[in-house]
Amino acid sequence: MEYFATVQMLVRTFNWHSPSWDLFILLFWLVASVIYAFSSGRSRILTILISVYMAQLLVIQMPFLSTIASDKLGVATGTLQQLAAFVVLFILLFIFLGRYAFKSSADGRQFSAIGFGLMFAFLQIGLLINIVVHYLPDYVQNTFSPLIAFIFLHEYSNFVWLALPVVFLVIIGRFISDRRED
Repeated sequence: MEYFATVQMLVRTFNWHSPSWDLFILLFWLVASVIYAFSSGRSRILTILISVYMAQLLVIQMPFLSTIASDKLGVATGTLQQLAAFVVLFILLFIFLGRYAFKSSADGRQFSAIGFGLMFAFLQIGLLINIVVHYLPDYVQNTFSPLIAFIFLHEYSNFVWLALPVVFLVIIGRFISDRRED
C-alpha cells in the first residue's frame, strides 16, 4: 500500500500545466500505447517483446557492441553508446526475428481483444521508455520530476518493467487457455 500512496502523492504534486520533458514522456507513453495497440499485428507483439529483451541483454552482456555502434554512429558518451547499441540491436532483431523466427507465432491465439492490446501496449511502451531513460546520461536523468523518476528510474524499476509484460502474458495466456478448455 505504501507504493500506491507514493504514486498518489507524486501524481498530485506533478506540474501538469508546465510543458516539460516529464509531461512529454507521460503523453508519449499514453499516445504511443494507444497507437501501438491498434496498429501492431497479432504476430508482431511477441516479436517486439522478444527483440526488446534480447537487445537489452546483449547490450548488458556484450559491452563491445556499444563501442562498435558508437564508432559507426559517431556517439561519444558512454550511456548514449549503449542507447545507440540498443536501438540498432532492437531494429535488427525485430527485422530478423519477425521475418524468420516468429513469422506467425501468435496467429492462432485470441490476441486481438482491445483490452489485451491496450494493456500489453501500455506495458511494452513503458518497458521501452524505461530502457531508454536508463541509458540517458545522469545529468539528464537528474532533471526528471519525482513522478517520472519513481516510475522509470527507481532502483527496482528495471526489474519491474522487465517482468510486467511477461507476467501479463502468462496471466492472460492462462486465462485464454482456461477459456478454450471450457
